[in-house]
Amino acid sequence: MEEKRLSIRFRMDNPQDRKAWELLQKLSVEENISKNAIALRLICRGADPCDSLVDSSLDSLAKQIANLVAGKLSANAETVKIIPATNEVLSAEAEKLSAPSPDDEIRTVSKEALSFLDDF
Repeated sequence: MEEKRLSIRFRMDNPQDRKAWELLQKLSVEENISKNAIALRLICRGADPCDSLVDSSLDSLAKQIANLVAGKLSANAETVKIIPATNEVLSAEAEKLSAPSPDDEIRTVSKEALSFLDDF
C-alpha cells in the first residue's frame, strides 16, 4: 500500500489554528472517528462543490433568499396591471399614450376672439 504523508501543525497562539484544532477535536469525539478521517472528509467536501452544497449553510441561505424574492414578486403581482398582448389592444394603448392630454392641447382661437387685432 502506497501512503502519502502530510503533517499539519496547529499553532495555539493563532486564533484560526486554535479554532480549527478545537473543531477537529470536537468532531472526532462526537463521531468517534480519527482526526485524520475527519480531516480527509472535510478536505474532500471542501474541494467538491456538489458535495459541499448539499448540506451547506450557503445552500440554505440561497433557498431562503429565493423564497423571499418569490414572496415579494407574488405580493407585487397583485398590484401589476396586466395588458393582453394583441394588436388591437396594443394599438388602443398606443393611441391613449400618444393622444395629447387636455393640459398639453393647443387650443384654437376663433376669428372673433382675434378681431381686436384689426384695430392696430
